[in-house]
Amino acid sequence: MIKTKNKYFTDLQEALDSIEYSDSETVIELDNDTYYGQFTVDKPNITIMGNGSVITGSLYGHEILDDGYKRGTFNTYTLFIDADNVKLYDLCIMNNAGYGKDIGQAIALMSNGDNLRVYNCEIISYQDTLFIGPLPEKEIEPGGFKGPMQNKERRHITNYFEDTYISGSIDFIFGSGSAYFNSCVLYSRNINAEINGYVCAPSTIKEYPGFIFNYCEFLSDCKDNSVYLARPWRNNAKVYIKNSYIGKHIKPEGYHDWDKTEARNTVEFVEENNINANTPERVSWAKVIK
Repeated sequence: MIKTKNKYFTDLQEALDSIEYSDSETVIELDNDTYYGQFTVDKPNITIMGNGSVITGSLYGHEILDDGYKRGTFNTYTLFIDADNVKLYDLCIMNNAGYGKDIGQAIALMSNGDNLRVYNCEIISYQDTLFIGPLPEKEIEPGGFKGPMQNKERRHITNYFEDTYISGSIDFIFGSGSAYFNSCVLYSRNINAEINGYVCAPSTIKEYPGFIFNYCEFLSDCKDNSVYLARPWRNNAKVYIKNSYIGKHIKPEGYHDWDKTEARNTVEFVEENNINANTPERVSWAKVIK
């Protein structure tokens, strides 16, 4: 059962759609249940109190649709935040499509809302788990941006995550916005490959800070030295990791240039005061402060 403004719903999207635009906070209370499907928050100032609920879907990028084309990355989301000042508490957001060459991208949480704040949640998938908008300026492949993000204004947004568990394999935190991760767990899932994945794939807008991790833990069930911390989706990618624990699954070189040697001159991959980080072998174009 879902409660909002003394009204009760069984359908999550119906509850979200019932809310009118308001400058004041509207709270949706979920009743420790599981909600299957694809959901959109398109009004500002909404707070979802999950109370341990699960929002789950299973759409994936390589699925061939009736028109003969692939679904594409940005149509796979389970939950799409398309409004500002949204808060999520005590909620698990999943895309359980799985992984593999026939699955590809499978977004759990897609954000195009400024000041999204996420507390004590779980965000779970394999490839492309968490997208923080906006999109990059240009597609690499025609049709690569198709979906609800395609025609959105390309404005910078900032999101905040605290005490949240985020898991995936390939590029599982990606996008052009900025995000601050405080006391979060970034869990790399084992796909039994020589390279088990990349935690981040930023496409940061040049003048903004990108992805910042503070007092986080980079953990995994992958074999040692098989995961990169980041690679640049676009050449101005920025990642700053500080005061965090770096598991043995992270490769000593730390970062990959995505076979774009020119990006080595423009990325900002920075580490400071981390624990267990094998920084002496980091690539020369990353910066280790301490």
